[in-house]
Amino acid sequence: MSEARSSHAGRRGWWAVCLAAALVGSALFVLPAGGATKEAATSTTCADPSGSVNVGLSYFGNLEQQLEGINEEQAALTPAAQAIIDNYKAGIAALNAEGGLAGCQVKPVIHNFPAQSQDFNQTTSTECAAFTQDAKVVAVFTAAYETRVALDCFAKAKTPLFQMGGVYAPTCADYEKYAGYLYSPDGLASCRYSNFVPLWDKAGLFPKGAKVGIVVFDDGSGQGKFIADKVYTPALKKIGVPTTSFSFPGVLNTVSGGDASQVAIKNGVLKFKAEGVNVVLFTPSGSQASSFFIPPAAAQGFFPSYGLASFDGLNIVQAVGSDTLKKAVAVSWLFSNLPLSDQQALPTNSAVEKCAAWSQPSQTTLTGSSTYCDFLNILQAAFKGQKDTSPASLKKGIEALGTSFTSSMTYDGATKFGAGDYDGVTVGQVLVWDPTTKTFVYAKKGQKAVTIP
Repeated sequence: MSEARSSHAGRRGWWAVCLAAALVGSALFVLPAGGATKEAATSTTCADPSGSVNVGLSYFGNLEQQLEGINEEQAALTPAAQAIIDNYKAGIAALNAEGGLAGCQVKPVIHNFPAQSQDFNQTTSTECAAFTQDAKVVAVFTAAYETRVALDCFAKAKTPLFQMGGVYAPTCADYEKYAGYLYSPDGLASCRYSNFVPLWDKAGLFPKGAKVGIVVFDDGSGQGKFIADKVYTPALKKIGVPTTSFSFPGVLNTVSGGDASQVAIKNGVLKFKAEGVNVVLFTPSGSQASSFFIPPAAAQGFFPSYGLASFDGLNIVQAVGSDTLKKAVAVSWLFSNLPLSDQQALPTNSAVEKCAAWSQPSQTTLTGSSTYCDFLNILQAAFKGQKDTSPASLKKGIEALGTSFTSSMTYDGATKFGAGDYDGVTVGQVLVWDPTTKTFVYAKKGQKAVTIP
C-alpha cells in the first residue's frame, strides 16, 4: 500500500499502486504479450501449446478518476494512474524480452480493484473469480484491500497468490496451510510481529508507567483480535507493560468513513484517555488505521506516542499526522518509508536498477520501488530452469532461492526463502518521528539494519 506527497512526484508513479485510494468499479482486461524474446535467454520450450501464459496484476489506483473500465477509457486516466498501467506493460515487456517464464511469453491480466465497497470480502471474491475463472492466470499479484477471502479463494483454485498488500496479515499457520499458493516476498507473517516490541522498547517508545492501547481493525476474520491478544499483549507483558484494546467495528467494509465510524473512533479515544493510555499500536488494516484514528484523536486532545510498522503506511502517517504527531517509533522493512533525500542516499542494488530502467515517470531517480516490480522479478527468478509454470514448479523454485533473491523493496535487498519459509522479510530499520522535518528518520545516524526473527 502507498502514499504520495506533491513534493515526491517521482515516488508517486512507483507507489500509488499500493496504498492510494482506488478506482470505483472493477474491470479486467488482457493485454498482448509485449517485447521481443531474446532467443538466447532461455532454452525451455513453453509447456502451454499457445506459447504464452497469463499473469494477474491487481490495479489499485486513485480517486482522482473514477472509471468503470480501464481498457475502454485509458485516455481518461490521470498521468499518475496511466504511469502505473504503463509500468505494468513495460515490466511484462522486459520480462518477455528475457525469455518470459519457463519459455512462455507473458500476457498481463489487469483487474481494477475498487477501494470504495460495502463489502470487501465480496469484492475480493469477485477479483479472485476474474483471475482464476475468466483469465486462468498462473500467478496473481495483489496490493489493494483484499481480505482473508483471497487466501481461501486462490488456494482453492490452485492459483499462487503473491500477497503484497491488503488488509489481512497472514499468520504462520496460513503459510503452512496454503504452502505453494501463498507468498509475501516483501512481508512477514503476523506471528513474527512480537519481535517489534523489543525494538520499540529499545528505541524508547515505552516510558516509565506506560500503558498501551491497541486499536483493533479487522476484516471479519478475527485477525485483529488475534494479533492484539496473542501477539502484542504477551510480548508487552514480558517487559511489564499493561495493555487495553478497542475494537473498531466495520471499518474494513468501506473506505468512506461514515458518521457511525466517526462516532466509534471518538468513543475509542475516550476509552483510551479514561484508562490512562499513553502509547497506541494498530493491527494491520491496509493503512486505514492510521488515517482514521490519528486525526480525530488529535482533535480530541489525545496525543499518545505511536508504535508503528511498515503496514501502517508510514508516509500516510506522515501526511495525516504532520501537524499533530508528537512521538512515534516505527519498525520499517521497506526503504520507501524513508524521506526522498534519504532514499537517494541509500545504496542501490540490481533489483532497484532493473526496475528503474523501465519504470516511469523517472528512470534515474531511484526512490523506493514498487511491489509489482518485485513480483515480476521473483517470478522470473523462481521459474528459471523450470519446465513449466505449474504451482509445484513455482514452489520448488521459490524454496530454492534461499537468500539469493534481491528485492527492490527491502533494506539491502535482503530476503530469505526455503521450505516452509514464504514470507521474505528478514531485516528492517528502526525509524523515529522527527517533529522538525515532520518525517520518519533513522533512530540513530549510521545505524545498521536489524534482524527481524
